[in-house]
Amino acid sequence: MTSPSAHPGTPFSPAAAVRRPPALIFLHWLTLALIAAVLGLVFVREGIDEKALRMTLINLHRSLGLCVALLVVVRIAVRLAKRPLPPTADASPLEHFVAMAVHLALYVLMFVLPLIGWALSSANGKAVSFFGLFVLPPLVEQDEDLGDVFAEYHEGAAWLLLGLVGAHAAAALAHHFIKRDGVLRAMLPVWLAGRRS
Repeated sequence: MTSPSAHPGTPFSPAAAVRRPPALIFLHWLTLALIAAVLGLVFVREGIDEKALRMTLINLHRSLGLCVALLVVVRIAVRLAKRPLPPTADASPLEHFVAMAVHLALYVLMFVLPLIGWALSSANGKAVSFFGLFVLPPLVEQDEDLGDVFAEYHEGAAWLLLGLVGAHAAAALAHHFIKRDGVLRAMLPVWLAGRRS
């Protein structure tokens, strides 16, 4: 298959998008679903008073957060195995740099944020289990002041991640509806990619 970048003077057509490998597409959307679930559990928990249910939700939040961190490792391994990936659109050096920087920041946050949460739980003396299958060892000693610090880091990093995800989504939509290139379609599941925009 000829990469669209081989014809820099030719406008991209969404239908001619260079699709990413199916494994990367699956992992991309699975990661998004897990992030949505992790954040959603926090907001749902805030409106619940029952202690047992709140505990169940926070335990699920922790387990799903750890799944996100594990998925980051898997995604990096798959990307390395699939190198080199062809470009899905022409991009200036600045656009390429910004896209790479945002992707790197997303990967770092998706991996580090669950670890901060794990450290937060450890500092507060809370055990972290993985879906009730086993209990993870504490990352730090119990320390209330340290717990407050980790809580601030955790919340700040979560909002930063949410902002970057929003920016990432906005950029993909801009590519699709304004630049009319193949960036968004390259990462869509097959059943969506085949539809006309």
